[in-house]
Amino acid sequence: MSRRKRTLIAIVVIELLLAGGWIWLHGMALSSPHAAPGSTRVIGEVFGGAMGLLLGLSPLLYLLARNNDRAAAARK
Repeated sequence: MSRRKRTLIAIVVIELLLAGGWIWLHGMALSSPHAAPGSTRVIGEVFGGAMGLLLGLSPLLYLLARNNDRAAAARK
């Protein structure tokens, strides 16, 4: 499997894990009587920031993987 495909799969898996973690923590904060009133907002900001950062870096990661694939093909 090429590095491009592995990079795309890894990005999708990490995004899905972050989304699942956000949903889980959001549900825990809603059902917990000990949660602070602004905890759901903070959870959303943190997970949204992490997801945005990963999506912002994904074109760079893809281009690096593509460059590595091309260099490996040229070596053969």
